[in-house]
Amino acid sequence: MNAEIQAIIEILTRPPGHQPWPVAIDTWFTGCDQSELTTLLDALLTLEPPLPTDPEEENWGRLFEHIMQRQRADVSGDLPLSHPPAEKLAELYEYLGPASKVRHLLLMILAYRADESNINTMVTLLIESPPVEVSGFAVALSPFLQRDTEWSLLFPKLFQALPHPVAASAILDLSNYLTRQGKVDQHPATALVDQLEQLLKGVVHQLASIEDGSIMKTTIDLSPEDIASQVNEGIALATALCDAMALIGNQDKTSALFQAMDLAHRRIQAEAAAALVRLENDAGKQRLGGLAEEASIRLRVLAYAEELNILADIDPQFQTAQARAEGALALHLAEPHIMGLPPTRIELLDCSERLWPGFDDSQTCYLFKYEYALGGEPYENIGIGAPEVLSAATDLTGLSMDDLYAYFAGLIVSHPDIFEMPAEQLDSQADVNAKKLTQQLLESGYTEISPVTYGFFFEYQVLAATACRGEQFGVLAIDNQDILWLPHTSVNRPLTADDAYHIYKGRKLFASFEGREA
Repeated sequence: MNAEIQAIIEILTRPPGHQPWPVAIDTWFTGCDQSELTTLLDALLTLEPPLPTDPEEENWGRLFEHIMQRQRADVSGDLPLSHPPAEKLAELYEYLGPASKVRHLLLMILAYRADESNINTMVTLLIESPPVEVSGFAVALSPFLQRDTEWSLLFPKLFQALPHPVAASAILDLSNYLTRQGKVDQHPATALVDQLEQLLKGVVHQLASIEDGSIMKTTIDLSPEDIASQVNEGIALATALCDAMALIGNQDKTSALFQAMDLAHRRIQAEAAAALVRLENDAGKQRLGGLAEEASIRLRVLAYAEELNILADIDPQFQTAQARAEGALALHLAEPHIMGLPPTRIELLDCSERLWPGFDDSQTCYLFKYEYALGGEPYENIGIGAPEVLSAATDLTGLSMDDLYAYFAGLIVSHPDIFEMPAEQLDSQADVNAKKLTQQLLESGYTEISPVTYGFFFEYQVLAATACRGEQFGVLAIDNQDILWLPHTSVNRPLTADDAYHIYKGRKLFASFEGREA
């Protein structure tokens, strides 16, 4: 075993934070002989495989990504992909075990090769021992979105994996893609249309039981996380099934689509309605027209209406730039990592023509005030729907209109001469200047100053901090010319020092724009 392989083995047995991945090993993957990749896999099979809870598994995943990069390079150089052989990749896949969260990358390597032996191996593993997560299945099939193969190697055999909860949506998404791109003469699941219809009815029933709460009576000990996971998986599968039913084109198979349109979930309603339009059923057109009123689904409805040539059937008031900006913000807020659901109410706060970072010409900007009424005190805040789509965790309702625009502009501006660092990690020169700015604040009457961020904005150096002025707590940003002071106006979600820094950057940007116009 050569020194580089031995070094890789040593890295794999240590937590990622305990030893960096040497550049020399990264380079080794580029220049090693193909047969050495097989030697490497043989060495891996002698190790104790990591558990998903082990930090070492991250190193294994990184290793597989390096092998994948080498495969791509060899294909670009017209080299045959004979190492590691398919059976060796399959052996390591099984060796890592069904709980592994990185072994799906080995399936991606097999899929990327796109030949009969490797695809047969990959398909067998997907059917008999699928990845543990939905995303793993999708990653395993992702090479087929870029590389063609003999599609009969995949279908219909791959449909045997449909019963696996993690498999169905990814398989159907791929078959839908191949059909839409004209890579196959007909949808690969055409002969399975009855099975797909029953599967869609089952998904609709499951989601309906979640909506009305009856699932809690039939399934014990379901946590909120379990329910959220079932909803997300159900939405993905229902979307893929609706698309498949439309692409198969059997106009007699619409009962499950009508059931899907009866769900409360607007996304699935839109998917089912669009599928019915494709199947030349006017009920779908009527439902899409009604869904355009719902801000969070509006952009998807308009996209489908344009694709299906039925924009004339959508109320023009929902096609305006303002309506689209409102829809963009509502969709953003509904993302799981933002608020998780669309706002109860959303209304236009301001519309202005402004120069905006990233654009040469002035842009129409839309600010919206939105509210969530979920019991108790309503949750209110302000977001921007165009030219950017942004919201904030802190309460922005106390800001002036100009500072709202400054906040969002400062939040997204990007330039090599604009950067920042934590105030406790400054080099000696920056630390000296930060102390000077702090002293300036003390002389100006500020107390309880706590530096948070030190920023570089072109020729300016700025300190963002929390502080107190008189009896009022707040946040500020100070450079060698001015102090931006923002008193706290919200008890539960007060502005942070970084919020002040964003407003500072936005103000400077807009001032420079005004100078340019003059």
